[in-house]
Amino acid sequence: MERLILVEIGAFSIKACEIEVGRRSRPPLWLAHRVLPDGAHDNSDMMVETLRGLLKDAGTRTRACRLVVTDPDLVVRSLTVPSSDKNELEMTFGYAMTEVLPLPLDELVVDYETRRKDRSPNPNVVMAGAPKALISRAIDVAERSGLRVDWVDVGPLAAARAVSELQGVRGAGYYLVVVGATTTTIEVVVEDQPQLVRSIKMGGELITREIARRLDVPYEHAEGLKRAIARTEANATAVASLLTADEIVAQEVHSIVREVASSIDYFAIQRGYTEIDHLVLVGGSSAVDLLGTELGEKLALRVERPGPRQVLRLIEADAFVEESSSNWVELTGAVLRASDRDKNAKLVNLLPARVRARRLRRRQLLAAGALGVALVGAAVLLTIQRLDQLRQVEGTQSQTAAQLSAVTNEMAHYAKYGALAQGLTAARTPLLAELKSSIDFPQLLTQIAAATPSDSWLTNLSIQAPTASVSGPSGLGVTFSLEGCSQLAPAHWLTSMSQLGFLSNLWVSTSTLAPASSSSGVCTVGVPAGDGVESGATTYQGSAVISNVFGQYRSSTYLKQLGVAQ
Repeated sequence: MERLILVEIGAFSIKACEIEVGRRSRPPLWLAHRVLPDGAHDNSDMMVETLRGLLKDAGTRTRACRLVVTDPDLVVRSLTVPSSDKNELEMTFGYAMTEVLPLPLDELVVDYETRRKDRSPNPNVVMAGAPKALISRAIDVAERSGLRVDWVDVGPLAAARAVSELQGVRGAGYYLVVVGATTTTIEVVVEDQPQLVRSIKMGGELITREIARRLDVPYEHAEGLKRAIARTEANATAVASLLTADEIVAQEVHSIVREVASSIDYFAIQRGYTEIDHLVLVGGSSAVDLLGTELGEKLALRVERPGPRQVLRLIEADAFVEESSSNWVELTGAVLRASDRDKNAKLVNLLPARVRARRLRRRQLLAAGALGVALVGAAVLLTIQRLDQLRQVEGTQSQTAAQLSAVTNEMAHYAKYGALAQGLTAARTPLLAELKSSIDFPQLLTQIAAATPSDSWLTNLSIQAPTASVSGPSGLGVTFSLEGCSQLAPAHWLTSMSQLGFLSNLWVSTSTLAPASSSSGVCTVGVPAGDGVESGATTYQGSAVISNVFGQYRSSTYLKQLGVAQ
């Protein structure tokens, strides 16, 4: 029976559980929730410390892990595409995702899943993508905490999966609104799959912060007031602080409702989802009654608000939490996915390809080690059998000796292949080191030229070759020779170059001005009238250091052509 830990790292808390994956569903072995300390959202070390503490308190030794990622930069889209093979689909979705997330393709993680029973020529496909840095950071936190991440699930897909299972009406469309601490996700779910997903950076934490600011109380006290308002009847708010906090909650709820309603109106009018008649509201802040009431009135929709216990009942885990606990809908959906026994389904997994390859190599090494142990055991057993035959049968000594000699020759034959493997490993190491220092100079020059201001132009650019002594922690040195329209041109150039993230130690070493009276045809771009600025052709030289940010572009291409995994 395989055991698996599922972890959701949120903006203000970490949720986790451990399940057994087998022939039949079982309730989680444990379910845990830890609030992150202040500042942990931007501090990976604090996240690691919190997750380690959670796992230690749970007393688990399981290391296999699945992550659930929810973030405003996470994109989910449903498309109907022409039938094609896996490689063509991945390439198509990769370039489609770059139109939504303004990042290069090699800085994104993209995957897709198809409807399992869809046999149409143009299948419905759900694609998901996120910046690679976002996924890598979550994986780093989990692995530094002692876990081994084998799968990265997508929060909006997990939430839709759980709520669709909870509703029990297959094919019915609905709006799904997940109100988290800092992010509210709005989804259109049709036939159990999200068609459109939008995330806004507003959530229950916004209400708590506003209460704390306006009442001048600690954050924990403000959170208590918000929860008291969510639990208290209207005629029981006699305490002055509750009355004031109630007004603040109402104002902030208006802001959230306005953003959610505008998204749903756009979905309904522009995308044609006018037949949907109800909305499902979940999340840690969905307990605020006013939020569901205002959404229902503003959108004229029926609002359903399943509580945490109702959601967790899907995985037989409702006994672990109280009704006032946090949002468990994404983690519940991830458990449903992990417990799914359909091994042939194509499902979204945002685990980066490099991490998948590392996992595959690890399994291959384990398999090779097991095979080696089996071969050694077989050889030992064979030798023992031959020795027994020597002791028992006096007349077959010569035949047994010949068999031992044959076994010895076979072992020497295998040793030759071992030496060959060591040689290949030794040759592969400098090849990897050489290729990883390869710089994509055309792309580098394109970005520098594009950032050069209009009152300057390059006349010469010199970059020192990327040798081991040059391409150290400080990066590569580069020297620029330029001409400008005035004495302000060097300053303009320094300002523009400082915007490039890969240049540091910018410096203009020399600047020579030829007055306009002594030059013919000198441009006047960037020369302000008056101000005592003398125009004329300005020749200047600058220098900078290029960081190693370009070291991975061409190396991955070359290694792929050579058939070498990174």
